[in-house]
Amino acid sequence: MDKNRARRIRQRRNRKIAYGSLLLAALLTIGILYSFANSKKSKDSDSREIVAETKDKDLDKALVSARLGKTNLSGLTVKEAKDTIEEQFQWGMTVTDGTEAVVIDDVISGQLKEVLKKLNETPADQPQDYQLDYPLIKEAFEKQAEVLAKRWNKDGVNSEVEAFDPKTGVYSYTKEQNARVLNQEKLVSQLMDAAEAENFQAEITAEFTHQVPERTQAQAKEQYKVIGTFTTKTTSNKNRNQNISLAVQAINGMILKPGEEFSFNNTTGNRTKEKGYRPAGAYRNGVLIEEPGGGVCQVSTTLYHAIIESGFKTTERNSHSFAPSYVEKGQDAMVSFDGYAGPDLKFVNTGNASVVLRASLEGTTLKISIVGIPVLENGVKVVIRSEKLRDADPLPVTYEENTALPYGTEKVVNKGTLGGYYKSYRILEKGGTVIKEEPLHNSSYKSKPEVIQRNTTLKPEETVPETPEETESSPVPAKDQGETHEAEEIGPGVTGPGKP
Repeated sequence: MDKNRARRIRQRRNRKIAYGSLLLAALLTIGILYSFANSKKSKDSDSREIVAETKDKDLDKALVSARLGKTNLSGLTVKEAKDTIEEQFQWGMTVTDGTEAVVIDDVISGQLKEVLKKLNETPADQPQDYQLDYPLIKEAFEKQAEVLAKRWNKDGVNSEVEAFDPKTGVYSYTKEQNARVLNQEKLVSQLMDAAEAENFQAEITAEFTHQVPERTQAQAKEQYKVIGTFTTKTTSNKNRNQNISLAVQAINGMILKPGEEFSFNNTTGNRTKEKGYRPAGAYRNGVLIEEPGGGVCQVSTTLYHAIIESGFKTTERNSHSFAPSYVEKGQDAMVSFDGYAGPDLKFVNTGNASVVLRASLEGTTLKISIVGIPVLENGVKVVIRSEKLRDADPLPVTYEENTALPYGTEKVVNKGTLGGYYKSYRILEKGGTVIKEEPLHNSSYKSKPEVIQRNTTLKPEETVPETPEETESSPVPAKDQGETHEAEEIGPGVTGPGKP
């Protein structure tokens, strides 16, 4: 064996020895660390078991001195103390108004959780005395009393008219209702007494104060009176008065509650033959015709004045195309209805009590009144003042041939009228002195032409032979459609078919 080979063998043997020594050292180190870790883990486990055992022993120990409010917990284990608290302080407090019972929101559960937590954490041999935070509980009760007041308080209800019998003329009035106000201070005091006595299952009856309303039934009977009335004169035309009478019957005795809106058209309905309305003089698109319902505009106009005099304001009012003669110009109220729509007369009861509409037609006297609690200040009256702004344009004379007149002569059969534009004002007076004046509405009326009949075609010695053709061409009355759409009546003093 040569020297080099021997040297290489020795080097390999030395490396193996070195590697073996390193591996042995590593294994020894790992063994030592593993033994240390197991030893520490065992010690930690033993420590936890000791602590847990100690804690369980404390929970099982009797509390030397413990109290929650008036409830004595001494001698009880923590578990027994917890059960006692849950039983003694179980929530179920209710309040009733006599008809309804309401469970009050639990206001102590949060505080009880804190007490139980402290019982768990405090050694059993240490004295423990816990009290509920009663100022905080009172604050919670006060908030709940406010909620109950909103729920149970009732406003007083005044007596008011509820019906009128046109046959007997008897008014009926509602029974007043007293106001009811929860005594919140007393309720909070009752709740606190129960809480401090640890009676959390208490049933408490709330107390209320009762107040008589401003207007009892007896007072209503004395306070109701006519607050607005107006009268107009009708003609002797039977058909027209029949129509007026039907509208009067529809209105008489109607009750209008506070905030409600009256509609003349909705109240009377469609003025048709089937409902008993008869043809009477009215204007349609400026042409005088016989229309079922002619005359009802005198009813709406009469009511309009009663409305204004009562202190109410209309929400809809319309003027005629031609000024009627039963009222001053600028102070009429035209209505028309086809069953669906049309010019109307409306107003809202802005008072604080119901009103009754009274209407009557005796002979040729049409009277409409409003009965209610006065809405105007005592001594204040309302009147309408109208002034003419300007005349309407005059219309040219209308000539009609009349061969019955002497040849070359003329006869005025209708003098015609001059229309105009008017502005009306609502005036409040007290003791003869104007205290307020405000614009009410504007009105415009068309002119009517003067109508003159004359004979310019036939001399006295001439005659006109009758022929079948002329007879057949004579005018035939239009068929009655039973509607008053755009129809506007004429009144006393206005000549025309069906008028005196």
